[in-house]
Amino acid sequence: MSSSHIIGYVDPLVSSPGGQLAVKASCSKSTFSSKVLRLGPGFEHPEAPPVHHTLIEAIPPQTHSGKLQFTRLGSFARIQSWKGPSLEYADSLAVEFWCQATLPQGAGHEQFLFSSLDNAASSGFAGLIDEAGNLCVRLGGPKDVQEVRFPTKLERYQWYHLRFIIDRPTRKIRLRVEAKGKDIGEASSLVEEKQGVSEAPQIASTLPFIIASDSRDCQTASSPIQSGSFNGKIDAFKVEATASGSSIVLLDLDFSLLMSTDSIQDVSSNNFRGNLVNAPARAVTGHDWDASQNDWTRASYGYGAIHFHDDDLDDAAWETDFDLQIPKDLKSGCYGVLVEDGQSSDIIPFFVRPDPNASKVPSVALIIPTFTYTAYANEHLYDSSRPAHFAAERITQDEYFNTLDDRPDLGISLYDSHNDGSGTCFSSLKRPVLNFRSGYSHWAFVGTREFPADLWYVGFLERELGEEGYDIITDHDISLYGAPLLNRYKVLLSCSHPEYPTFQMLNSYSSYLENGGHFMYLGGNGYYWVTGHDTERPHRIEVRRADQGCRTFGLPSGNWHHSLTGELGGLWRARGRPPNRLFGLGSCAIGIGDGAAYGITEEARADPRLSFLFHGAGLETTSVIGDFGLVQGAASGDEIDRLDYSLGTPRNAVIIATTKLAGGHGDNYALFNEESMFPMINTTGKTSDKVRSDLVYFETASGGAVFSVGSMNWVGAVAWKAYENNVAQITANALHEFVRRGELSRK
Repeated sequence: MSSSHIIGYVDPLVSSPGGQLAVKASCSKSTFSSKVLRLGPGFEHPEAPPVHHTLIEAIPPQTHSGKLQFTRLGSFARIQSWKGPSLEYADSLAVEFWCQATLPQGAGHEQFLFSSLDNAASSGFAGLIDEAGNLCVRLGGPKDVQEVRFPTKLERYQWYHLRFIIDRPTRKIRLRVEAKGKDIGEASSLVEEKQGVSEAPQIASTLPFIIASDSRDCQTASSPIQSGSFNGKIDAFKVEATASGSSIVLLDLDFSLLMSTDSIQDVSSNNFRGNLVNAPARAVTGHDWDASQNDWTRASYGYGAIHFHDDDLDDAAWETDFDLQIPKDLKSGCYGVLVEDGQSSDIIPFFVRPDPNASKVPSVALIIPTFTYTAYANEHLYDSSRPAHFAAERITQDEYFNTLDDRPDLGISLYDSHNDGSGTCFSSLKRPVLNFRSGYSHWAFVGTREFPADLWYVGFLERELGEEGYDIITDHDISLYGAPLLNRYKVLLSCSHPEYPTFQMLNSYSSYLENGGHFMYLGGNGYYWVTGHDTERPHRIEVRRADQGCRTFGLPSGNWHHSLTGELGGLWRARGRPPNRLFGLGSCAIGIGDGAAYGITEEARADPRLSFLFHGAGLETTSVIGDFGLVQGAASGDEIDRLDYSLGTPRNAVIIATTKLAGGHGDNYALFNEESMFPMINTTGKTSDKVRSDLVYFETASGGAVFSVGSMNWVGAVAWKAYENNVAQITANALHEFVRRGELSRK
């Protein structure tokens, strides 16, 4: 698999019956074919359920013209209509702003600070940092573009006030660089430089004005495109012209305005409005932040900066190859567009939500954690050249891994650091996501993770209830429709890793349980990070990793509040909403390597309320379950959860089984950092009672109940030997009992 391998994405990811999806593909061949599949298990393993995808005959196969599509990475601001043409009459032009360069050298490309430069017409102007780190100015001229290079170089992480002055009559370019001291041990400094050009500057331009990148009008191409974006923060950007002795403000941008949008506001009398491309980080500290206020929604200053990156990506902006019309009677579910070019293929996933007007609604719905898939989209933690990376004893390289490594234009995840070392805040599904595929094998865990693992639950429900016995809904649906959607069902099942809920989603789950719903939390590390989602831009989520949590980086102080919603980021546990309160369990530990089985407790075995769980597959007599699995060899593994009454687990919760009764985890498992207190010893599997998975059951005051398994890898044990095992059996027993109770409540 390489850059020539066919790949693609659909927009939007989730459709209603009768809706339409745009399919976008990159293909090196002249033609490719497409067909639509209903997806079941897709990961190949000798002990796994067989791969099972069903052709949707209502959508006929098609043939399409193929073309390669690459995306230009990097964020920037664009002011489409401004007074650039009027500069033809200006005597001088001044551009000034605060900036903090976060990768002034080593980016591998020129980094533009601002530009209206039209190279073809030899007009306009630009300021940039060249590959050697020097500040430069480029100007249009009568014959060709002219360049002035100053010896001044910006130091990494230092705030500077820059002022570029272009004087047309004298053909002089002046640069004023005021450096703000980094700390109490460093004084501010001022440097002024002046250089000339040979021809009269032609600074008038009809192009849009760009901040933090160059003026090229190309977001996609048939070959790789080099970024021109600046890595760093820009604050208080202003452009002023002088003509006939009078000064005119052309732009005066206040980035603290319209914070939750992709727009920027000019506060001069011109009142221009610009837009942001590829979602740079907003709600970040500016040059005047003094730590007196850490919440941008309450601050009157200190939050006027935007942090741009040369690897930001919000929308790949690929051309649509064809539109896919979803039949009005198509059942809710997981689907894929199979695209093939004769040499390579890709199954591009999408989801169909239930018909909201259906007269008959099944009792059960499986919740697909699409926000988790968004957060992990195209993660590069295998890349040891990045500040945020994850050491693994061995790296498994499959076709998806190799293509992702070959296509940096597909962007990074919420687990990766940017090229400049700063942490990510946004992730998007408007791009091919190669670790979001039915056959994906995770590079570090011996097996699979997220979407392909969750398809085993789809196969499980097909086996237990049949295709008509359940619906598929997604995080996106719950964010959009809330509690009324959940309350249609008597039983809800999570997938293996529902890590990223919004505040409104937690409210919806709470409402569901308060109304007597039955919930099966069939994963681990669930309901963990505060997540922001804007239904107007549904492809994007925001996560701010603060000072707690199992994380690959932490954002600096003052950057913890979301720009989309204004709410404090970090862990839901730190916000007073630990998952224990709703689901009985909360995240506690993580590990790579061998997992652990569960031992059934004597209390559970003796409790008549739990007798419905212990029949079939030897459950009547066995004391150990899940000493097998398709991922890490056991039912408990990867990220795991335990019961903790001090964190809000309901007092009537019962531990059905726990890994501590079956030998427990080894020292390859360790506590999450929020679980470790002074003196910070005994933090690994063999030394800490806190490192464990618990299988928990409790009933709610409203007549519902919760069954929670405490492990991401439970799904791999459920699917072991095509669901013929004691973990699948105890899960099925809980499911059928919950369905039975739900049906009784309907009568």
